[in-house]
This record gives sequence, C-alpha cells and structure tokens, in this order.
Amino acid sequence: MLGRSRWLCIAALVSIAWCAADPETVWREYVDWYRRQPVSVTDARGRYLEHLRASGKDPQEIEERGRIIERLSRERRDELQLLFFDRTYASQTPRFNAAPNALLVEAVRERPPGKALDVHMGQGRNAVYLASLGWDVTGFDYSEEGVRAARLAAQKAGVKLNAVVARHEEFDFGTRRWDLVVLSYTWLPLRSPYVAKILASLKPGGLLVFEHMMDESGSETAAPWLPRPNQLLELFGSLRILRYEDVRAQADWSWRPERIARLVAEKPRLP
Repeated sequence: MLGRSRWLCIAALVSIAWCAADPETVWREYVDWYRRQPVSVTDARGRYLEHLRASGKDPQEIEERGRIIERLSRERRDELQLLFFDRTYASQTPRFNAAPNALLVEAVRERPPGKALDVHMGQGRNAVYLASLGWDVTGFDYSEEGVRAARLAAQKAGVKLNAVVARHEEFDFGTRRWDLVVLSYTWLPLRSPYVAKILASLKPGGLLVFEHMMDESGSETAAPWLPRPNQLLELFGSLRILRYEDVRAQADWSWRPERIARLVAEKPRLP
C-alpha cells in the first residue's frame, strides 16, 4: 500500500513538472492571464512573473516559465499584437489620442472628397472623421474589437463607413482605386510588397498621408513598420512630396514626446 502511494506521489510530481515545462501549457496560461488584465499593464511578462511569485510558485519553475514566455513572445508576436489591440480598443480608457490625426485634418482641409482607405483604422477615429466630410471611406483592421468600435462610432455619427476585418497580408488594395490612403500609426511593414501595393492603389492625383513614430535603434530586428530617418523619402520617392517632417513631438500613440516621421505626398497625374 505504501509503495502504491509512493508511486502515485511520484506520478503527480512528474505531471506537475511536465505542465510547468510544457511550452504550450505555459503559453496558454500566460495568454489567458494577460487577456484579463487592464490596458494599463505594460510590462506584461514582468507582471505575470510577479503574479506567479505571489501565488507561491517555485522560483526555478518561475524562471523556466519566464524563459519560455520570452521565447514564444518573439515567435508569436502577431498573436500578442492582436490581443494587445483587442484589449486596447475594447477599453473605456483609450491609451491613444482618440481625436482625428492632426496631420490628416490639415492635409485634407482643401481637398475635395473622394474614395479613401484607412489602413489599420483601429476604432475609426480617422475614418469616421473623413466620412463626416463626405469621403467614401473603407477602413480595415485585424482587430475585431477595433472594427466593432469603428462601426459603432460611425453609427453614432450618422455616417457611412465600410469597415472590414482583415490583415494587411490579405486585404485587396486594388489598382488606382483610392483618392486618399491614410497610414496613421499602422503596423504595415515598410517593405515589399506592401509599399508597392500602396503606390499602385493610389489614383493619379491621389494623396498619401503617413505619420508614425520612428525607429531610433538602427537594429535589424526593429519593428518593420517604424520608419528610419529619410526612409519615407526613398520609399515614396515616385510621389510628389508635399510635406516631410522628422520632428520630436507628442505622438498619437505615446504618453511622451517621440521622434515622429510625417509625410504628405501626391501621386503624379497622368500626362
């Protein structure tokens, strides 16, 4: 009887150890915890490890879990990114400027309305603004919470908005389709094939409005949607540059001044 109890105890300990070391189990538990946290939580991994310590987990197990989470966070950045935006757009306390982007407001002030595309529109702050001016607006985002919020905002404003749940990899940008393309704090990689798709999708005379924080690290592993100094001038050099700024200012998606790239450019009209 004692031998059987001993074996059951050993089996239970082995099972517990396996659960702690199994990457999928560790990851799912971490994601489930993160999903329940308020948007004010920024260092999610650090806070989760604190949570494990407070729950009495063994220090060695916590260290192992931390290594697994760190590795899978790099490998599954898309999954975490979607979760981040879903939580952000579902929150009643936005962590971003909920007003229309100031550069966009200025860029379209004297512009006659046409067909506009808002890339990664989020909760629709820019898309709804454009629609209120008479633009025929399509916006897409892969956050269902963002698109839901955008549709609700359009309904409350009494404007029409074509809001689509899609990733940039699958969205059909079209050819010579848009009079205006808005890239305001998007995570569209600034490389092939996406830049080519944006350029091809603009009508002759169409306007591109871009604003985002810049990459100051110079690292090859930096986020591909953050422009480097003067990179926009190279990427969109086939357009007529109406305005380009490299400034340190308050960003729409930050609580402090950041280095920001701003670009307004027009596609040359056909001769």
